Amino acid sequence: MKKVLICILIFALIFIFAGCGAKETQEEKMAEKIFKGANGRDLDIDGDKVTIKGQNDEKVTFGDNKWPSSALAKSVPKFKYGIVSAVLESPDSVVITLESVQKNDSSTYLETIKRDFTQDVYEINDEDMMSFSGKNNANVSVALIYMSEVLVITITSPEQ
Repeated sequence: MKKVLICILIFALIFIFAGCGAKETQEEKMAEKIFKGANGRDLDIDGDKVTIKGQNDEKVTFGDNKWPSSALAKSVPKFKYGIVSAVLESPDSVVITLESVQKNDSSTYLETIKRDFTQDVYEINDEDMMSFSGKNNANVSVALIYMSEVLVITITSPEQ
């Protein structure tokens, strides 16, 4: 529940700063201090990129528009179509949200994913949406959900 509230707060901060045109360092630093005082987490605002740093190297990033470079993110091929709109990263999970994705590009990517993620497979496809989850030999799980030109890729590893 706390993570959901944190995400809502971040989205609110992003829209407030974007709406006011406030990208000045002073406003960014003030928001960072308020956020840290409210929940003890570090917040870093760098232009349009907002990063929340938590315990155990947990990191949530919005607005970076870059495919993550962590080892866990490298468990799947980089999706080369669409726009990365949000990345949530922690030591044992990565969630990548892409927008402006065409269904045929998602379907092609899914076929690539299916080659390596062959265990505990679950799949649903229809005209409007696509959903897949599976696990590979290294016990890494992946889930893809495509709907309305949005693709969400979730990669998780077993708890350590």
